[in-house]
Amino acid sequence: MAIIKKHKHYDNEETNTRPDHVLSENTSFAVSEAYRIARTNLQFVSNEDGCNIIAFTSSVPAEGKTISCVNMSICLAQNNKRVLLIDADMRKPQIATTLCVTKAPGLSELLAGFIKISDNSFKDAIQATHIPNLSVITAGKTPPNPSELLAGSRLKELLGRLAEDYDYILIDTPPSLVVTDSLVIRNHVNGYVIVVRSDVSSMDAVSETVGKFRQVNAKICGFILNGKKAKTSDKYSSYSRYGKYSKYGK
Repeated sequence: MAIIKKHKHYDNEETNTRPDHVLSENTSFAVSEAYRIARTNLQFVSNEDGCNIIAFTSSVPAEGKTISCVNMSICLAQNNKRVLLIDADMRKPQIATTLCVTKAPGLSELLAGFIKISDNSFKDAIQATHIPNLSVITAGKTPPNPSELLAGSRLKELLGRLAEDYDYILIDTPPSLVVTDSLVIRNHVNGYVIVVRSDVSSMDAVSETVGKFRQVNAKICGFILNGKKAKTSDKYSSYSRYGKYSKYGK
């Protein structure tokens, strides 16, 4: 059983979203390789044809969902895939800061109708990043009604237009046990990746999250275990110097 850490409010800072945690040439081999393994597994459960739209979520805050989503986007882009990363966590956006891009305009402006989707105006919200093949739509200005915006018809229209230009669209959504935002987009995504964190996530919380997705027939592509440390008694304990890693599994 993992150690349970209580999260009374969603305004707590999520861990591991600093720019220096973004995959780069300075990232340790163990971390980079773990994301490459996760990328391979994700590609096996994705559609071979057309754009794959995958949402990332967690049970509670501070499990590393945002940095996992960002790094998976980078890893896919490094594999010559056209990738768009969307910050749908409009309550507590992290991606603009993590990737050092402009915060607005973004998703909230698109879904609220301030930027038209019916013509090419929606492309004004797409920003290039310093990473080849990776573009981003930030959360935009914080709206008073994120769930209602995500549940509206404009998201379906937007994703339909975006899918024409990308191989993968990865969407960062809020923790599923805190707000309903991740669930309301279930009909617009191919599946979900659930991020859990060693010594933070509880089995009860993860089980409850899985149960919520099963109730609405949402597809779970897999899990990313974040913050796992190698045990000294492990067969591969000599690799413990690599420290923390993330691993994706079915």
